[in-house]
Order: sequence, then structure tokens, then C-alpha cells
Amino acid sequence: MVRQHAGAAVIFVALAVAMTWPLARNLDRAVSDPGDPFINTWILDWDWYATFHQPLSLFHANAFHPAKYSLAYSENLYAIAVLLFPLRALGVDALTAYNLALLAGFAFCGFAAYLLGLRVTGSWLAGMAAGVFYAFVPFRFVHLPHLQHVWGGWLPLLLLALLRYAERPTRRRALVFAVVFVLNGLTNIHYLLFGAFATAITALLLLPRPAWRELAFAITGALLVLAPFLYPYAAVVKLYGMQRGVEEVARFSAVAGDWLPGAVEAERKLFPGALACLACIGALIAARKRTSHLALALLWILIGFLGSLGLNFELHTFLFGAVPGFRAIRVPARWAVIAYVGMAILIALLTNALPRRVRWAVPVLFTIHLWAGPVRWYLFDPKPPEVYTWLAKQDVRGVAELPLEWIASDYEYMLHSTLHRKPMINGISGFAPPQRVELSRMSREVPIPDAFLDKLRESQVDTIIIHPDLTGGPSDPVRDWLRRELERGRITFVRKFHTRLYGDWVFRIADTHRQPTTDNRQLQSFLRGELTCGTGTMGNLDLPTANERFRGTGIFTGWTMSPHGIRSVDVWFGNRAHRERARLFPDPRLETWCAGWKGQSTRYMVGLHERPKGVRRQTDVLVEVTDGRGEKTVFDDRWITWE
Repeated sequence: MVRQHAGAAVIFVALAVAMTWPLARNLDRAVSDPGDPFINTWILDWDWYATFHQPLSLFHANAFHPAKYSLAYSENLYAIAVLLFPLRALGVDALTAYNLALLAGFAFCGFAAYLLGLRVTGSWLAGMAAGVFYAFVPFRFVHLPHLQHVWGGWLPLLLLALLRYAERPTRRRALVFAVVFVLNGLTNIHYLLFGAFATAITALLLLPRPAWRELAFAITGALLVLAPFLYPYAAVVKLYGMQRGVEEVARFSAVAGDWLPGAVEAERKLFPGALACLACIGALIAARKRTSHLALALLWILIGFLGSLGLNFELHTFLFGAVPGFRAIRVPARWAVIAYVGMAILIALLTNALPRRVRWAVPVLFTIHLWAGPVRWYLFDPKPPEVYTWLAKQDVRGVAELPLEWIASDYEYMLHSTLHRKPMINGISGFAPPQRVELSRMSREVPIPDAFLDKLRESQVDTIIIHPDLTGGPSDPVRDWLRRELERGRITFVRKFHTRLYGDWVFRIADTHRQPTTDNRQLQSFLRGELTCGTGTMGNLDLPTANERFRGTGIFTGWTMSPHGIRSVDVWFGNRAHRERARLFPDPRLETWCAGWKGQSTRYMVGLHERPKGVRRQTDVLVEVTDGRGEKTVFDDRWITWE
């Protein structure tokens, strides 16, 4: 049995790598998109940092400073983080650890459903079929940005632990159930609520009254363990009113049609695949004598389906109004994961009902049917920006990074805070505290009001970092505000750090009014909106723009310069799978931008008459510049579609 389990585990790890390829080749630089994965990377890193530096203040994270319990604005992911602690201790960086957790989540889902399928049928191949379906159901790929939903393996283990307890209600088996219950709760609050409801209904149907004693004690102990991790979520409701409104929840409540192909809203794409539907129907016929297991599977399918309807059906509507915690759920459609557990059981039952010589075909067919690789990942430069390496060594009370909420800016700030972990007003989540909302509003006013700096002081900010690269240049409102406050002596210039375009600019809020510090020549150029030369490679990909569509010919062009000269420019496609060496040619205008850099700037271009062989229609383009010293600089990744 141990060898069988080990073999299954190895297969699911291999499938996780293959189904998400080329993630494994880009662990230090790939995310599904530059959004929620950055939040989850920050959460996992904060769990690691706080556990060893401020364990009693785990939920008072550095984002959204000075608001309280900022970790509770999202999932805390603590159970996943703990599993990553050994890797972090060995020096694995935050994003690589996150991506390893993503791969492990897929493999864990498969292995957990395999164990459940094996327990129900006694067949290794039946378990493998259940595992392949449950691990790689389309729902998982819809939720690639949400690590907590990829980590759905605790739910089939929770049901498995309950079945084992029902078979022999011992204290030890009750304890196993409680441990799985806790780990599920520390991984995903959604699945804590969904799993608790589904297993409670199952237990009511399975267990006679005398068998409840040991289980009740175990669950009580589990809730006591979870209490310190659940209290902050109740606290933010009381402090900031952080709970979902009816309109928002209704938008993400499924309708029956969302379980069919063609659903438009991504969060409500619940179709499990045609093969899964056929297999479930086949199980009702082929395994009709296995009434107890069929009933169990259908029960979980029914709970998941009805729950996914959210406010369109009484089940979730009642829980939303009556049970604490359910008002924090934005997407009731995610109840679908309970139904997928039931479907995995049916797939195992069908596989077991087939002749032994053909059972192997079921997991193979599901692997082929659910194959999603290669996935288009978003890649970025894994080299940390200089400003954050510097910030990590500074003694600061609070940081404000501008612009606030400019496209994906705050996602990037959260990712980069894993390098410094200083208190910052920045952050992004499903919720935001009132003080942060007010700061965001003021930062978008034209002109930015004088009260903005006073509000920053009130938020305990003493350090301001401006990122003009994110806006394509120093935007007028921020530039004018900086000039005004510098002339008044209310802020002082600290220093500039190199980036590929305009630099990162650091300022300090003065304790008292000081003499203006606008006599710095680079600072004056920055305030006028001019390019200021850095200390390393600079440049940009001018064309194509993000999400551009090509028909036939594709033109990729931009510029780059370096005080060390430019050796080569490579344009990569397909997540660094296909490379084209760019043609370099001079541009007289570039020669005038940076004094002393004559002959060290160039334009580059790649022209292709058709999509390169092996590059998928939906691909990405990434520019990598090698300077005269051999150092490489990566420009931002862009997603494109090549017809």
C-alpha cells in the first residue's frame, strides 16, 4: 500500500508540473497575472516573517498601515505558509516559494481525491481517475490567481476522515478528523465554511447519536485552535464594517446555466468538462448497486450545486443572513468545489465498475481531456528594484508609495514589500480601511490638495516613494504636488534609484519646515517631466502594446541604452520558449538623452512575417537586454494574441 501511495504521489507531482508548464521553468518570475498572486505571495511571506518576529501580532501586517488586522482583509493561508517554512529557511525567495506551493496544491488535490476514491472502491486506478479529475477540473485553472482555491485537497480528506470515523468511532479517528478540519480552516476560510456545512450534513445522516461524543470533543478542540485565527475576521467587521453587500454577492451567485459550457463571468465558470458529466451519468447506471456511496456522492453534488446558486437559492441566502462568516464570502459560486468532491466519487465508482483491463483508460482520458498546458504565464524581472533593497536597511515609521491604485501598482508594492516588510499605507484586497480609501481619493484629485500630506502624517508616514515608471512618466498632479511641497520645505528629497525609465524617487516628510531642496539638477529635470539618466540599462518596448492582436506580420520595436553599452537584445515568446535576436540600429535622438553615453544607445526591432512555429496563438513577448558587461535586464512582459 505504501508503494501504491508513493507511486500515486509521484504521478500527481509530475502531472502538476506538466499541466501548468512552463511554470516549473520560471519559478522565480512567473505568475498567472500581475494581481492576486502578488497578494498571496505577500501573505505567505508575512506569515513566515511574523511567526518568527512578532507571532502575537501575526494579523497586524505591514500593509494598510496604520489600520489593524490587515492580514484579515484576505485569506491568511497559514497552513500553506507553514509547509513552506523549511524552504524559506533555506533561502528560497518569496515568489519561488509561492509557485512551489501552487504546484504542490495541484498535486495535493489529486492525491487527496485519490485516497478518497481508493477508500470508496478499493481500486488504485479508480482512485487515480478521481484524483486526476479533482486536481485538474477547469475550476482550478479559472482560479490560478487564487492559491487557496488550488489548495482544495483538504475537502476530500475531510470526507475521508469522516467516513473512517463512521466506520469505527474511536478517539484517534476523531482526532484525525479534527486535524484535517483545522488545516482546512487555516488554508481557506471559504472551504472551512463550505466543508463544515457539508460534513455536518453528512455526519447527521451517517452517525448514530452515541457516535457523536468523541467527534464533538474533537471538533470543539479544533474550533479552539482556530479561534485565534478567526477572531481577527470578526474584529475587522466590527472595526471597519468589512462584509459583503447583497448586490456584490448576487453578482457572483451562479445560475444553473453556469454549470454548462459558455458561462461568461470567469468566477461563475463551473462546467466540469463533458467527460466528467458523461462519467457521472455512467456511474449512476454502472454502479447502481453501490447505493450508499452513490447517495454520498449525490449529496455532496447537491450541496455544492445549490450552494453555488448563492442568493438565487435559499441555502446560501439563509447562511448569508444567519451564520457568522458567510457575509464575508463574495463568490458563492465557489461552493462548486463541494460538488466536485461528489463527482470525483462517482468517477471512481464508474472506473471500478469497468473491467480491470480497461480501467487504466479512465485516468488517461481525463488527463487528455483536462490538459491545459502550456499555460500563458506573466513573467517579470526577478531582480529586486534597488529602492527596496535600500529601504530594507532604513529605520522608517511608515511608507507611502505613489501612485496609489494605479492599474496594478499596489499589487506590485505588496510583492516588493516581501523585500523590506516596513509599515506602508499601500495594499490591495477585497476590503480597504476608511483611512486608506480617503488617501486614495485625495491622491487622484487634480490638483492634489495640501491636506494630502497632512493625511499622510496622520497615517504615520515619514517616507514617500514615487514610481513614475508605473504611469509612463511623472504625472502632472504628483509632479506639481511634489514641487509645491518641496518649495514649502514640508518634504525633503532623499535620493533617486535606478529603474529602466524614470527612476524611483524617495522623499522624507520633514518634522519641521526646512529650506527648499529643489536645487538638485536631476530633481529639477524630474519635476519638469524629463528623462533622467540612471546608472544601468534603460529602455522600453514601444510596440506592440499590451493585449494587441496580430494578423500575420508582427513588428516588435523599442529602444535601450546603457552606460556600459549594449551587446544584444533578445525578444522572447511563449514564456521564454522561443527567442528572436533583435536587429540594432542607431537613432540620433537617443544620443542626446544622456550626456557621456554617446554610442551606447540603440533602437531594436524584430519583424516576423508569421507566428513562429511552436508559439501558441495566445502568447507573451518579453525583451531581454544584455549590456556590455554581460548583465541582463528584463523589460515588462506583455500578453498578445497572434491570429
